Amino acid sequence: MKYYNKLFSILAVLLFAVSCQDFSTDLEVENLENPNDKILTSDPVALTATAGTIIQNWFLGSHSYYGPGAAFATMADISTCSWGNFAMRDTSSEPRTAWNNTSSYGNQTITNTYFNAMYSVLSDSNTLALAVVNGTEFENTPQVEAIAKFGQALSIGYLALVFDKVWLSDETGIVGEGATGYADAMSFALGKLDEAINISKNNNVSVPETWLPGGGGANNSLVEFMNSMGARMLVGNVRNSTQKASLDWNKVLTYTNNGLSSDFEIYMDDVTWYDLIPKTYLIFPGWARVDMRIVNMLDPTAPDYWEAGVSFQAESTSDDARLLTDFEYLGSNSFRPERGLYHFSSYRYSRYDSYITNWTENVTEFSKAENDMYKAEALAYTGDVAGAAAIINAGTRVSRGNLPNVAADLNDVKNAIHYERMIEFSFTGMGIGFFEMRKEDLLQQGTILHFPVPGKALEAIPADNYTYGGTQGVAGEDYSNGGWR
Repeated sequence: MKYYNKLFSILAVLLFAVSCQDFSTDLEVENLENPNDKILTSDPVALTATAGTIIQNWFLGSHSYYGPGAAFATMADISTCSWGNFAMRDTSSEPRTAWNNTSSYGNQTITNTYFNAMYSVLSDSNTLALAVVNGTEFENTPQVEAIAKFGQALSIGYLALVFDKVWLSDETGIVGEGATGYADAMSFALGKLDEAINISKNNNVSVPETWLPGGGGANNSLVEFMNSMGARMLVGNVRNSTQKASLDWNKVLTYTNNGLSSDFEIYMDDVTWYDLIPKTYLIFPGWARVDMRIVNMLDPTAPDYWEAGVSFQAESTSDDARLLTDFEYLGSNSFRPERGLYHFSSYRYSRYDSYITNWTENVTEFSKAENDMYKAEALAYTGDVAGAAAIINAGTRVSRGNLPNVAADLNDVKNAIHYERMIEFSFTGMGIGFFEMRKEDLLQQGTILHFPVPGKALEAIPADNYTYGGTQGVAGEDYSNGGWR
């Protein structure tokens, strides 16, 4: 346990990740400024305070200005933006090019900062889990243990969603030798998630508002949220349609059957809780807009791609009522044309305008509709197409979109699920739309399917730098060789 803190003092990105001998730096110098591991894993008051930050730190890390969420949205042609912030322009410019993974590249912060944040959550979670194993007397031991396991699941799972490989660890120390591929890492994360669910159910675990503001900390909603997160991570981790076909859809169905029965909301106080991406910078006027591909899905008469020589797009009409409730028409563009007219769009996402006006209110992190679509998809892939259609028709497609019922036809059901993922909840959790486009082979050719380990982390090991995208990596596994256009 001692080396954990010493690794962190050198480079947080590989905390709990690689063995001491992988570093050339001498890690055996005692850190006299910080308490030793025995104290860290035996103070119930301090550890309980740490437990109260686990979900918050995961949320802030995944929704960060410096995270990959904005780049994912533009790479997936859900949002569009020519601004250079958050690597939006670099990752979505056409034709797609390889990700610049050198440590000197300014926008590498979107991977490096995220990498650090998730491993920091893992570090705290492992410390909590170790304290439970060591018999630390908490006021509510099952509560601390459940949050520790949930933090392990979230941190490792969200690293697997984003990167090609993950260094695994838990309260027992480093797991495995070297890095683990994203698929095995997700399996490990879901094992921790299942432990968190069982502990929470068997011990009626709830968490206070100070840990999870907005009303979602009660036992029933917390357990439902954990189950729904299992479905999100399992389905979202797929890199291509071949993997999708072999996914354990029965496990997805189990998670969704026990998942959210209402939207899971978190209260943003604009001080310690805030949603920067997607609910701020992807929707705030003057920043990103909705890609024309999404506009075309709502209005098939509109172009799905802004063509050269066009300076104006007429306002769209749609059979989907959400065009009027969730989207705002804009008659002009502020993007720089020399960076590519394909960045242009006539719409922005307006559904969360209340949030970017008030800043202090509940926002949806995981909608019931998202859980419903995983459930419908699982039913479709396990042979119950009629059941899948029934779920879709009882959901937001009809209740919010006022669209006609979808037929109990496999292709129609699949298309309806994809449509809802693009239109209804792409702006809730980080990367939802990208993960969907990735698993359906719809990302434009050359788009990365996952990020490499950040260059700064590779330098610290040390290890050779590498990257993906353009033509770098394995086609269809590291970068897209398909695409919607």
